[in-house]
Amino acid sequence: MTAEQIKETLYNVAGEVLEKLAFIFSFPEEEREPMDYSDAVIARVFFTGPFKGTLTMAVSAEVIPEITGNMLGLEDNNDSTKEQQCDALKELINVICGNLLPVIAGKQTVFNVEAPGIIGADDIAVSGNAPGPPAVAKLDMDDGQCDLVLYIEK
Repeated sequence: MTAEQIKETLYNVAGEVLEKLAFIFSFPEEEREPMDYSDAVIARVFFTGPFKGTLTMAVSAEVIPEITGNMLGLEDNNDSTKEQQCDALKELINVICGNLLPVIAGKQTVFNVEAPGIIGADDIAVSGNAPGPPAVAKLDMDDGQCDLVLYIEK
């Protein structure tokens, strides 16, 4: 799969998961600058298999209560706790990664996906042996933004 195909797949999978799991509609917005990560909640997951890498997902802090409320079926989105909000974001990135890798590598390919974690804005950059720039999907939502960054190492 080419870098452009991987990027397109990242957009498609992320949009579909956000819609089906969190009932959030997102729209690709390639032309905008990366979002301000200091005002975001950021989750990261590592994976290994035929290739290894990292998927990072940054979501505007103001949209996290809505995502969490939708995923948990809360009547008032503001009823969610910070722990529930972090858990919801970790579940989203886990499902996105779990749906993304088989599309990229083939449905029969086996990957080990580690437990996702919440990271700070300073930790979003990944060092390593990535052969080129990461695939980046920039999505806009009604009340915020979401950036997904996929690093693949050979």
